[in-house]
Amino acid sequence: MKKRIILSMITICIVALMSCKKSDSPIVVDPMPTITSISPTSGPKNTVVTITGTEFGINLSTLKVYFNGVQATVQSATNTQIRAVVPNGAGTGIVKVEKTPTVYIDGPVFNYLIPGTTITFAGNTGGFANGNGTSALFGNPYGLAKDASGNIFVADRNNNRIRKITPDGDVTTFAGSGNGGAIVNGVGTAAGFYTPVGVAFDPSGNLYVSEVSNQAIRKITSAALVSTVAGNGTAGNSNGTGTAATFNQPVGMAVDGAGNIFVADYINHLIRKITPASIVSTFAGSGNPALTDGTGAAASFNGPFALAFDGGGNLIVADYLNHAIRKITSAGVVTTIAGNGTAGYLDATGSAARFNRPAGLVLDGNNNIFLCDAINNCIRKITPAGVVSTVAGSNTAGNADGVGTTVQFNYPIAICADFSIATLYIADFANHRIRKLFVD
Repeated sequence: MKKRIILSMITICIVALMSCKKSDSPIVVDPMPTITSISPTSGPKNTVVTITGTEFGINLSTLKVYFNGVQATVQSATNTQIRAVVPNGAGTGIVKVEKTPTVYIDGPVFNYLIPGTTITFAGNTGGFANGNGTSALFGNPYGLAKDASGNIFVADRNNNRIRKITPDGDVTTFAGSGNGGAIVNGVGTAAGFYTPVGVAFDPSGNLYVSEVSNQAIRKITSAALVSTVAGNGTAGNSNGTGTAATFNQPVGMAVDGAGNIFVADYINHLIRKITPASIVSTFAGSGNPALTDGTGAAASFNGPFALAFDGGGNLIVADYLNHAIRKITSAGVVTTIAGNGTAGYLDATGSAARFNRPAGLVLDGNNNIFLCDAINNCIRKITPAGVVSTVAGSNTAGNADGVGTTVQFNYPIAICADFSIATLYIADFANHRIRKLFVD
């Protein structure tokens, strides 16, 4: 009997101890995340958004992000920062971060921009100021080029400087003192430019600048060291090496995979070629202002303005005063893609289409051409079949963001692209702004 009582007491004690142990154990609660900011706050599909906050965790298998209820792809995560890709068709709505189905937080609203939307990326009124977005000022921006990191470089014509815009819209001066005048080589702001108008990168990341007042092609390394490639400050039409060669208002440029620079020599009505050894020759054009197809010197241009390569190595030319888009093969054979020498505004196919001073152009991976139709204040598109359509702009000069034909430009003159997020950047010359256009 005593044994039974003792056993019962032991059992009660063990149960009590176990009970105490259970109740005294700390309950592990997954901490609630917080969202303090998102950047950017607007954009199209495939925009990479950085979400900043706390207690996100780093487990990508359970961490989820939603834009307006549509799940996004999470690229990376730390406890305080998530990078997520905006999904297609998300629409405008809140950003939600979820650690588990029961642990989540709603954040700010992301403004989803549909294809055809144009916004102001940087610039405001004419002037000179570094800063972010619309707090920065330009003086008739004329040329654009994008580097491998997504930075946009601007030939700021009236300010005689080369400006740099980061993907977040921070504008700084990359090179140029702003003084104008004779050719001055040097590093960064110690160098001098006089009316820089065109910019283009080579495969090594060097930036080339064309100057219409100094009649020269300059080179800027990634360390901002400026030197002269060709031209000597005197207008002319002479082939030769380096400063022995002359140009007459060199404008647009394009660089091939071998580092050869092709130049639209505007007043000479020629396409010139500069080898990596700075040897200048004439690639195509007779020098007579006309719209004539042919090979090499048998072809004619009238104020060639901008150049870009397509996927097949053909050089596409915006023939400004011919109101036409031309193509030059690697063998120098020139043909006309769209337009016929008559100014106008008409979406159509090939020679039936009309432009009014086509300027900057860029091609996507499918060989569609996007171009600035300067006097028509529009951005046009030409398919490989020669079908011309209007992407944005209303053929009326103005300054209005919006979608499609509600957008207004004032002499759009240069264009570059980041097709990874289907984005075009446009130098809106008379509005002193860099605009951003989202395409499908």
